[in-house]
Amino acid sequence: MTTVDKDFTANAHELGQQLTARMTRVNSDRAQRAKLLLQLRSAQKHFPNSGQHFALYLIKIDNVIEVEQDFGIDLSQQLMSVIGNQLKLQITDDDCLVQLQSDEFALLKTQVSDSQSAIKIANQLQVRFRFSFQVQSYNMPCCCNIGISLQTQPKYHVTQILKDADTALKNAKKKGKGQYHLAIAKPIQTTNSTMLLQQERLAEALLNNDINPYYQPIIELNSNRLIGFEVMPHWNNNHASNEDFNFTSLAERTDMIISLDLHIIKQACRQLKSWHASHINNQQIILTIGLSVKHLILDGAVEHLIFVIQQQQIPPQSLIFEFREQDFIAQNDFVISSLNKLRAVGVSLGLDDFGKGFSSLNAFFKYPIDYIKIDQSFTNRMLMSKKDLSLIRVIRDISHDMGLHVIVEGIDSPQQHAKLVELGCEYGLGSYIANPMHHDQANGLLEA
Repeated sequence: MTTVDKDFTANAHELGQQLTARMTRVNSDRAQRAKLLLQLRSAQKHFPNSGQHFALYLIKIDNVIEVEQDFGIDLSQQLMSVIGNQLKLQITDDDCLVQLQSDEFALLKTQVSDSQSAIKIANQLQVRFRFSFQVQSYNMPCCCNIGISLQTQPKYHVTQILKDADTALKNAKKKGKGQYHLAIAKPIQTTNSTMLLQQERLAEALLNNDINPYYQPIIELNSNRLIGFEVMPHWNNNHASNEDFNFTSLAERTDMIISLDLHIIKQACRQLKSWHASHINNQQIILTIGLSVKHLILDGAVEHLIFVIQQQQIPPQSLIFEFREQDFIAQNDFVISSLNKLRAVGVSLGLDDFGKGFSSLNAFFKYPIDYIKIDQSFTNRMLMSKKDLSLIRVIRDISHDMGLHVIVEGIDSPQQHAKLVELGCEYGLGSYIANPMHHDQANGLLEA
């Protein structure tokens, strides 16, 4: 694993500038996002006593991307600033307006009596778009689609309010340009109430920085030399609030997995940068990070990953992004292009839990990968099953013939470790080597 070379730096400089410009607004708005969540919770808390409903408006501006392509990022940001100032004319001191994305605003209106009032506000917002917006010497016509989530249920969860507004926005866009769609809160079913509460717990944990990366050592099997760490999210929980549900599984079932993954990546990259700077011998340390396939299929997600790496100024060759092969099968047409983008900037790619999928051997030829991580189920059975032992040997041979590296997970005994060394497998991890640990404990391994 080598450090980033000058060619990569030169080639990536222009892309880095573009991504930095795109992400600056998103990063600076994090405090406003937190403010929006707090305002939503406050409005929800006071809802039973206020006698007034409240509504969340998601406002998507239709041609900001085209302005950026034709005139540049600076001008498109100025356009959004002008539009934001116009929208502020529509709010009171009790309302909350934030910019969520480069072309989207969220507006919380706290004094909404009924659905007709909510629709009237949407019409008033769209009146602002009847005339062109003056930006420098340009007159730029714009229109917007609006998704409205009207709160009428006292116990409706914040997560569901956000979800309803997003669904309403999608329905508005289906109608055409300059349209709105209203979603009215429905009574919550008991079966969904627990999941919504869990989503709120997870959102609060991310906001409060209660979820942090833990690091499980990966070694070179024949020498026991530490080469890096597998990164996994760990909820630093003092109140047992996450023990009754699997938060990573919950995040995977929702779009919260994107936020969770990025939260972990940013922290892990900062830690890796610190380790690399602490001693010259540590500059070879790598991190493997398992990610959701959603990073490969959602618009702009891969570019965001690249931005995070460049923002932290770490060598991309020190990162291995792992994806489960079974997730690829349904999205094959979409993932290969995204994988190639990651590889082009120097990130290594791996297939996690290899062997569980039905077409695992095809993965050697279909996907631009560098690492194969053999699933722990093979490791657990290999000393008692000749079939599993033979499969590990086959995977090792094909991987080496194709120039791929092999990592074996689930090494829980010295006998397993010895057998894998005998088989010529390169790298491994498991409880026999070390359990996942806080970065302070990992520091001790690197200093040893």
